[in-house]
Amino acid sequence: MRTPRRLRSGDAIGIVSTSSPTKPQAVDRMKAYFEQRGYSVKVAPNTLASFGFLAGTPPVRAEDFNTMLHDPTIRMIVTAMGGTGAAHLLPLIDYEALLSDPKMVVGLSDPSVLLNAITCATEVPTIHGPNGVEFGYDELTPFAEANFWPIVSENLSLPHVFPVKDEIKVVRRGSIAEGQLYGGHITAMQTLIGTPWAPDWKESILFLEEVNIVLSRIDKILMHFKLAGIFDSIKGFIFGQPVECEPVAVETLEDILLRVCADYDFPIITNVRIGHTDNKITVPIGCRVRLNTMEPSLELLESPTC
Repeated sequence: MRTPRRLRSGDAIGIVSTSSPTKPQAVDRMKAYFEQRGYSVKVAPNTLASFGFLAGTPPVRAEDFNTMLHDPTIRMIVTAMGGTGAAHLLPLIDYEALLSDPKMVVGLSDPSVLLNAITCATEVPTIHGPNGVEFGYDELTPFAEANFWPIVSENLSLPHVFPVKDEIKVVRRGSIAEGQLYGGHITAMQTLIGTPWAPDWKESILFLEEVNIVLSRIDKILMHFKLAGIFDSIKGFIFGQPVECEPVAVETLEDILLRVCADYDFPIITNVRIGHTDNKITVPIGCRVRLNTMEPSLELLESPTC
């Protein structure tokens, strides 16, 4: 892995819109939040742009993102919000710039496609944590805040135990699984299947999460993962707490996971506080983790920063 250095007081944080449009008051709040914590903030020129349901055309959003990559003073890039459209940027990103000057990229939901693609292309870990719009608002709970800043700004003591033990549902027990962590918003992750930016799933730990869809849609996407051969390679499977996902008759989420993954023996857990849930942990994409279904526990074995 090519690890960026951890965030220090006075460093510059860049804010950029990669997906759907962002409101001016949201940008003002996130800027004020970071400044109050002792960082300088640079807002990309087209952060407030709007092109229908997108925050500007793909070239406009990519230019903003690449500008952040080329700025040596910026040590962390925060995606302003989710929505849709981050996949448009994948062929337009200057990955070489990030290789030359590794820096953290933070986001979730639709931008998770960007996080995984960047790590796949560069081996630079990315940060699956709050989106920019959560900073400065009540949506950023004390739990989420306390689990974000150590990941990006502290010299972590390893293994780092994620505080999820009390909520974990063990769907299927198995051997202790270790591997690089990849994943994110399930519909965004589906976009990567069959592309040059898809992670190397071999011996990885996969995590997925979702919000505001019917469980039958999750079943359909999981079958796509299975038919694409992704489940043939992974060593463990984590599904985050589903947020406002409509149930279906007969089966729960856990039932669906067991049915779709019946041909494999990797451990499966659900109900992990990751993704769209208010109280969320921050996890680094591309770093090694350990999943233990007997404890149960989830541990980070490799720091995303240096």
